[in-house]
Amino acid sequence: MKPDSEDLNKVLSAYRALIARFKTVLIASTSTKNIPEASYAPYLELEGRYYIFISELAVHTQNLLQTHRCSLLFIEDEGHTNNLFARQRVSLQCTAENLARDSRDYQNVLDLFHQRFGKLIALLQTLPDFHLFCLTPNSGNYVAGFGKAYSLSGSDLGQWQHRNPESGKLNPNSA
Repeated sequence: MKPDSEDLNKVLSAYRALIARFKTVLIASTSTKNIPEASYAPYLELEGRYYIFISELAVHTQNLLQTHRCSLLFIEDEGHTNNLFARQRVSLQCTAENLARDSRDYQNVLDLFHQRFGKLIALLQTLPDFHLFCLTPNSGNYVAGFGKAYSLSGSDLGQWQHRNPESGKLNPNSA
Protein backbone atom coordinates (compact mmCIF):
# COMPACT_ATOMS: atom_id res chain seq x y z
CA MET A 1 0.00 0.00 0.00
CA LYS A 2 1.40 3.34 -1.04
CA PRO A 3 1.24 6.20 1.50
CA ASP A 4 -0.91 9.13 0.55
CA SER A 5 0.49 12.62 0.07
CA GLU A 6 -0.88 13.71 3.46
CA ASP A 7 1.18 10.98 5.18
CA LEU A 8 4.22 11.97 3.15
CA ASN A 9 3.81 15.63 4.05
CA LYS A 10 3.43 14.80 7.76
CA VAL A 11 6.64 12.75 7.84
CA LEU A 12 8.62 15.34 5.86
CA SER A 13 7.28 18.25 7.93
CA ALA A 14 7.98 16.48 11.21
CA TYR A 15 11.61 15.61 10.46
CA ARG A 16 12.34 19.06 9.03
CA ALA A 17 10.68 20.73 12.03
CA LEU A 18 12.87 18.70 14.39
CA ILE A 19 16.03 19.86 12.60
CA ALA A 20 14.87 23.49 12.62
CA ARG A 21 14.80 23.49 16.46
CA PHE A 22 18.58 23.34 16.72
CA LYS A 23 21.51 25.71 16.30
CA THR A 24 24.10 22.97 16.76
CA VAL A 25 24.45 19.48 15.33
CA LEU A 26 26.16 16.34 16.61
CA ILE A 27 28.79 15.06 14.18
CA ALA A 28 30.14 11.53 13.78
CA SER A 29 33.28 11.17 11.70
CA THR A 30 36.10 8.70 11.32
CA SER A 31 39.79 9.01 10.60
CA THR A 32 41.52 7.30 7.70
CA LYS A 33 42.43 4.61 10.28
CA ASN A 34 38.71 4.17 11.07
CA ILE A 35 39.00 5.72 14.53
CA PRO A 36 35.57 7.21 15.36
CA GLU A 37 35.08 10.71 16.71
CA ALA A 38 31.89 12.23 18.12
CA SER A 39 31.65 16.01 18.27
CA TYR A 40 29.34 18.91 17.56
CA ALA A 41 29.34 22.28 15.83
CA PRO A 42 27.04 25.22 15.27
CA TYR A 43 25.49 24.84 11.85
CA LEU A 44 23.56 26.67 9.19
CA GLU A 45 21.11 24.99 6.82
CA LEU A 46 20.76 26.41 3.34
CA GLU A 47 18.88 24.78 0.47
CA GLY A 48 19.09 21.29 1.98
CA ARG A 49 22.80 21.49 2.77
CA TYR A 50 24.41 22.00 6.16
CA TYR A 51 27.38 24.29 6.76
CA ILE A 52 29.78 24.17 9.67
CA PHE A 53 32.70 26.53 10.38
CA ILE A 54 35.31 24.63 12.39
CA SER A 55 38.97 24.77 13.45
CA GLU A 56 41.54 22.37 12.05
CA LEU A 57 42.71 21.90 15.65
CA ALA A 58 39.58 19.78 16.17
CA VAL A 59 39.78 16.07 15.40
CA HIS A 60 36.55 16.13 13.40
CA THR A 61 38.01 18.75 11.03
CA GLN A 62 40.97 16.53 10.22
CA ASN A 63 38.61 13.62 9.65
CA LEU A 64 36.46 15.63 7.26
CA LEU A 65 39.50 16.91 5.37
CA GLN A 66 40.74 13.33 4.93
CA THR A 67 37.61 11.22 4.44
CA HIS A 68 35.09 13.77 3.08
CA ARG A 69 32.19 12.14 4.90
CA CYS A 70 30.31 12.28 8.18
CA SER A 71 26.99 11.64 9.82
CA LEU A 72 24.89 14.34 11.47
CA LEU A 73 22.52 13.72 14.38
CA PHE A 74 19.68 15.96 15.50
CA ILE A 75 18.05 14.46 18.61
CA GLU A 76 15.21 15.51 20.88
CA ASP A 77 16.31 16.88 24.25
CA GLU A 78 16.13 14.35 27.07
CA GLY A 79 14.10 16.79 29.15
CA HIS A 80 11.40 17.05 26.47
CA THR A 81 10.80 13.39 25.71
CA ASN A 82 8.25 11.02 27.17
CA ASN A 83 10.50 8.00 26.69
CA LEU A 84 14.30 7.99 26.63
CA PHE A 85 14.26 4.84 24.46
CA ALA A 86 12.22 6.54 21.74
CA ARG A 87 13.64 10.04 21.43
CA GLN A 88 12.71 11.72 18.18
CA ARG A 89 15.82 11.99 15.97
CA VAL A 90 17.19 12.50 12.49
CA SER A 91 20.52 11.16 11.29
CA LEU A 92 21.96 12.18 7.94
CA GLN A 93 24.83 10.57 6.06
CA CYS A 94 26.73 13.35 4.30
CA THR A 95 29.50 14.13 1.88
CA ALA A 96 31.77 16.88 3.26
CA GLU A 97 33.30 19.53 1.02
CA ASN A 98 35.85 22.05 2.31
CA LEU A 99 34.93 25.35 0.65
CA ALA A 100 37.84 27.43 -0.57
CA ARG A 101 38.11 30.88 0.98
CA ASP A 102 38.04 32.48 -2.46
CA SER A 103 34.90 30.60 -3.57
CA ARG A 104 31.74 32.54 -4.26
CA ASP A 105 29.73 30.67 -1.61
CA TYR A 106 32.33 31.08 1.15
CA GLN A 107 31.64 34.74 1.97
CA ASN A 108 27.89 34.47 1.38
CA VAL A 109 27.59 31.59 3.86
CA LEU A 110 29.81 33.30 6.43
CA ASP A 111 27.62 36.41 6.19
CA LEU A 112 24.67 34.18 7.13
CA PHE A 113 26.70 32.67 9.98
CA HIS A 114 27.36 36.21 11.24
CA GLN A 115 23.62 36.96 11.14
CA ARG A 116 22.77 33.78 13.03
CA PHE A 117 25.65 33.60 15.53
CA GLY A 118 26.83 37.17 15.95
CA LYS A 119 30.13 39.03 16.03
CA LEU A 120 32.30 36.06 16.98
CA ILE A 121 32.15 34.89 13.36
CA ALA A 122 34.02 38.01 12.20
CA LEU A 123 36.87 37.12 14.56
CA LEU A 124 36.89 33.42 13.65
CA GLN A 125 36.95 34.36 9.98
CA THR A 126 40.37 35.99 10.47
CA LEU A 127 41.87 32.80 11.91
CA PRO A 128 43.67 30.71 9.25
CA ASP A 129 42.84 27.37 10.88
CA PHE A 130 39.06 27.70 10.40
CA HIS A 131 37.41 25.83 7.54
CA LEU A 132 33.93 26.17 6.12
CA PHE A 133 32.43 22.80 5.18
CA CYS A 134 29.38 22.15 3.08
CA LEU A 135 27.75 18.89 4.22
CA THR A 136 25.46 17.40 1.58
CA PRO A 137 23.10 14.68 2.79
CA ASN A 138 23.01 11.51 0.67
CA SER A 139 20.55 9.57 2.81
CA GLY A 140 19.08 9.64 6.27
CA ASN A 141 16.87 8.17 8.95
CA TYR A 142 14.06 9.74 10.90
CA VAL A 143 12.74 8.13 14.09
CA ALA A 144 9.54 9.68 15.41
CA GLY A 145 9.07 7.07 18.15
CA PHE A 146 8.45 3.35 18.60
CA GLY A 147 7.30 1.82 15.30
CA LYS A 148 7.77 5.15 13.55
CA ALA A 149 11.14 4.79 11.83
CA TYR A 150 11.72 5.99 8.28
CA SER A 151 14.53 5.89 5.75
CA LEU A 152 15.03 9.15 3.86
CA SER A 153 16.36 9.30 0.31
CA GLY A 154 16.27 11.30 -2.90
CA SER A 155 18.09 14.45 -3.89
CA ASP A 156 16.26 16.52 -1.25
CA LEU A 157 15.63 13.60 1.14
CA GLY A 158 11.98 14.03 0.18
CA GLN A 159 11.38 10.31 -0.34
CA TRP A 160 10.82 8.00 2.60
CA GLN A 161 10.19 4.39 3.42
CA HIS A 162 8.72 3.14 6.68
CA ARG A 163 10.81 0.52 8.48
CA ASN A 164 8.90 -2.55 9.55
CA PRO A 165 9.61 -2.89 13.31
CA GLU A 166 8.85 -6.65 13.29
CA SER A 167 11.43 -7.66 10.71
CA GLY A 168 13.78 -4.69 10.61
CA LYS A 169 13.33 -4.59 6.83
CA LEU A 170 12.01 -1.73 4.81
CA ASN A 171 8.43 -1.83 3.66
CA PRO A 172 8.07 -1.17 -0.05
CA ASN A 173 6.12 2.04 0.63
CA SER A 174 7.69 5.16 -0.75
CA ALA A 175 6.57 8.39 -2.23
